[in-house]
Amino acid sequence: MTYREQIRSLGEQAAEQVAAIFASWQEELISTEEAVDLLAAFIAGANSRAVALADLSLAATLMQQMGVPVATLGLVPDAGDADRLHKAARTILAVPDVTLERVQRLARAEPLGAASTAFSEGVKRSPHVTGWVRSVSGSGCELCTWWARDGQVWPADHPMPTHKGCTCSQIPTEKETA
Repeated sequence: MTYREQIRSLGEQAAEQVAAIFASWQEELISTEEAVDLLAAFIAGANSRAVALADLSLAATLMQQMGVPVATLGLVPDAGDADRLHKAARTILAVPDVTLERVQRLARAEPLGAASTAFSEGVKRSPHVTGWVRSVSGSGCELCTWWARDGQVWPADHPMPTHKGCTCSQIPTEKETA
């Protein structure tokens, strides 16, 4: 399974988990505050797994490119994630006639964004990387194709632009080891 497929799978798993929480909330089996706490916790868990996967994927990509062992960087989710996710869950549940699809869209998009941000931070921090090229996903939109700029190599410290639900990824370019 590719990195892109694994990240998508994390998003789908999160969407399945929040479906049960949303159903319990709609049936009034749990309070709004309990639903907010659970939604935020499950999505934060998916984000943590996505960050770890991005860290591992970057190390594996560099090992494959360079042919030598490369350690992970120990990337961690944004410290403000919990508060931000609580606010997002509270906001979405306050929407009149909120739908399951809307809650699931949040749960799918979050791990994609967390992974992209972490991978970009890893590219920036890695001593082995000088730049990166955008790899447009098979379902890449016109904006993603434009951002790719026909294979332009971007500096390592240039963050990759994304949008909600984006599954594009970075291909790092490494420093010479000779």
